[in-house]
Amino acid sequence: MKRFEVHAGWFLGIAAPLAETLRRRTDFSEPANYIDDYLGGALLICGAWAASRKGVRGRALLAGAWGVATGGMYYSFFGQLRTVGEPDISGLPGWAVVAGKGAIFVLSIVCLALSVRSCRDVRTAP
Repeated sequence: MKRFEVHAGWFLGIAAPLAETLRRRTDFSEPANYIDDYLGGALLICGAWAASRKGVRGRALLAGAWGVATGGMYYSFFGQLRTVGEPDISGLPGWAVVAGKGAIFVLSIVCLALSVRSCRDVRTAP
């Protein structure tokens, strides 16, 4: 049975770039504001694939991918929180975007912790 962080890696690896593309529609004028979603998504897909192959390296790659995704979500969440009163590029209310990014940030932290624990469990197994 695959672990939660692997399934979440597949899901968020696909959903994050797709959601960011839909959110921005045609305004991709500032790459620094969205490139983390594409990079993190690609790393999560690679990490989930590697972890699915049942190796210690795969679990370590997934933990690294969750680390990058968590760092990106930190910047994204707190940056959005600072501008919650301003109109969002998507047309959604600022609080809705903050809530969505906050949920993804929490998911990333949980999956990072689970991935690191998974690496430790394999390393210390007899």
